[in-house]
This record gives sequence, C-alpha cells and structure tokens, in this order.
Amino acid sequence: MDITKVNEIKSKIHYEVGRTEPPEGFPKFHDIPKGRYTSQEFYDLEQKHVFSDSWVVAGREDQIPNVGDFFTFKKLGEPMLLIRGKDGLIRCFYNTCQHRGAPVVRDEAGSSKRLRCQYHSWSYDITDGSLVAVPDEHDFVDFDRTQRCLPKVSCETFEGFIFVNKNPNAEPLLTSLGTAAEMLKPLDNLSLKEVYRESIVIPCNWKVTAEAFLEVYHFKHIHSNKEGWATLDSRRAAMGLYAGGHSRMITGYSDQHVNLTGMQAWDDWKPLDNGDFKTMESTSQEYLDMLDCTSTAVSYFPNTIIPLGSFGYPVLLFWPINIETTLLEWWYYGPADWEGDAIPEHWQKRAKQFDQIMDEDKYNMAPMWESLKSPALSGVPINYQERRIWHLHEEIDRKIGYQNIPNELLMDQVLEPHLER
Repeated sequence: MDITKVNEIKSKIHYEVGRTEPPEGFPKFHDIPKGRYTSQEFYDLEQKHVFSDSWVVAGREDQIPNVGDFFTFKKLGEPMLLIRGKDGLIRCFYNTCQHRGAPVVRDEAGSSKRLRCQYHSWSYDITDGSLVAVPDEHDFVDFDRTQRCLPKVSCETFEGFIFVNKNPNAEPLLTSLGTAAEMLKPLDNLSLKEVYRESIVIPCNWKVTAEAFLEVYHFKHIHSNKEGWATLDSRRAAMGLYAGGHSRMITGYSDQHVNLTGMQAWDDWKPLDNGDFKTMESTSQEYLDMLDCTSTAVSYFPNTIIPLGSFGYPVLLFWPINIETTLLEWWYYGPADWEGDAIPEHWQKRAKQFDQIMDEDKYNMAPMWESLKSPALSGVPINYQERRIWHLHEEIDRKIGYQNIPNELLMDQVLEPHLER
C-alpha cells in the first residue's frame, strides 16, 4: 500500500466526517432476517458450504520451523495435522489412519520422521502422506498401498500464516484474498514473534461475535473510559469492501486521544512515540504512520479479523462450535525484540489493555444472543456504518448458493458496485 492509497483513505475519512447522510445512490438495506442467526438449517448450510470451502487460518509457519514438526488442528470439525515435509514445505493431512481410523499423531504438537498410527503401526510419509509400512502386510488380500494414502487438505501460506481449505480443488489462496492482501503485504510479517494467545467460549452464534468487530458504531457506547470518552471517533471511519467478502476499516482517533498523542489533528499521520515497543519493518513509512495514528483492521472471509498496528497486531478467529456457541481466539504478534519465553513488561501491559477491550465486547454478546432469539425482534436493521456486516452476509449467500437458501433468509445482493477493485 503506497502513499497514494494512504492519501486516498485519508480523503475518504474526511468525506465521512463531513457527510450528513449516506452517499447518494447507496442502497437501502432490508432487515437481516434473524433466522440467519437462529435457524439450524441455515447454520448447517454454512458448515456445508462456507466452512468447507473457504481459506481459514490454521496457524503460523514458525510453529513448525523444522522438517517433521507438526501440530494438530480440529477447528473445522474433522481432525487434521499440519506438518513440514522433507522438502521444507508445509502440508495438511487428515489425522486419520486409513486402516481403522485411529489418529496418526496423538500429541497436539511435536516432531516426527514418520507418521505412525499407534494402534497398528501403519506408517505414512511426512511429505506426501503415502503409506510406507504395514505390519503383516501379507495378511491383506490384493492390498494396494497407493490407495491408502493420508487424504490431503488444501494448504498454502501467506505472510507467515498457514491457511487450509477443506475443498481439495480450492482456488489459490492469493486469488481468494485478492486485493485484500494489500493490508498485510507492506509489513515484515515473517519476522514477528508470538507474544501470547488467549481464547474464550462465548454463548452466541459466530456471526453475532464476529459482527461486533466489523463496525465502530458501538465504540463510544461500549469502550469509553472512566472520563467518558473513547479512543476512536466512529464518524472518522472509512471502510473498504473487497471481493470475496473481505473488508477493511480505518478509523481516526477522537479529539481527546489526539491531544494525548501529540498529534496536531486526527489526520496528522506521523510516527508516534510508542515507548519500549519496536516498530515493525515496512515497505511504506506512510502506511506505518497510518497504523500509528488510526485504528486499522482487515477482515478475511469468513472468520478472521486482524486489527493492525505499527508495533504488531492480534489475529482474531471466530470458530463456530454449534449454532449458539463460538470459540473466539486471539493470537498477538510483535517484532521479535526479546529473548526467552517471558513476556516483557510493556507487552504484559499491552496484553492486559487488549484483553480488557475484548472483555468489553464479550460482555454484550451472551445477553444480545438471548434477546435476538426472542419474538420481540423481527429482524436486524443495518445502517451505512455497518455495511461490512451486510458484505459478510452477501458472501455467505454466494458461498451457499442462492438456490439452497430459503427465500425468507436470502440477502439482497446490492454492494457489488461499491467494491474496491
């Protein structure tokens, strides 16, 4: 993302500050049918068509740095394992022995020269998943090893992240990310180190959870400090909608926070003094300045949201457990400027601050889910500031296929003219 793009975003925020109504020609949204959250039939369609045919983040490359290193992954329902092969590449296999179905690895993480089922010792190659050893093979009639390889899962990497897709014929990851890849590309993501990770189980539908992070309309009402003001000003939010259901949101600071930072105005984008935090390396200083002086976030369809910062960022992952339960994870990364496992004090403070923000968002979700299910709510009205939510739902319908969705749960496809190309 170069200076031209950064200036374009700043101009969009200026427009947002000055407008008194949605842009001319912007579509009117009908209510989002609440059955899209509460219908078991619709949830099952999402599992079948969205989470079985979308690229999702499974982990980081540095979790398995050496040949034979692996970790297991179960967030898509079936047990899988990610492993670095003898050629140095990372692949994903189903963690299911092709004999009697036992797992070929039982530890959550480890390293192995061969994937060996502990039930009967059927063994598989770590690079291609081929079956390489079968005890008492002579007792099987007309046995063909080539038909008993570990099934593969589509697996690719991008900027240090490992993505998987259950569709064996999935489109390439970078094709799927499209222009939305521009939000990570300027940063030296490969040099980052995991600071910490956290997770919570929230009693509400996964979309209710994710949608809380797709707008700042709520920010001053949920995240105000003891003095009664919030860090961000929702009127200073510029959003970009990408093809494929991806999106971004850049929000300027509130006047009170601008005064604290030493900025002259909300659009005075410049390097700030971040104390002990090391600034990330980037191909664009202007991009880093924007990250310093705004809240910048990108969402990758269907369930990943990354609030970017000049000295690192958390990765938020929303995993549906069932129709009314969500596993919310966040993994925080920063420049590797410390040794050992102990987190430096400045990162401990940052972790506490961010966890507080997450707790404030979580506070509203369970009660909201209970109310959403009640007959008192007939539908969910969405405004212009919440258009990233509508964008998410449009892509869900495209993934499922309009012909598979009950008419009363369909979304109008109206945002295509407003996508960035």
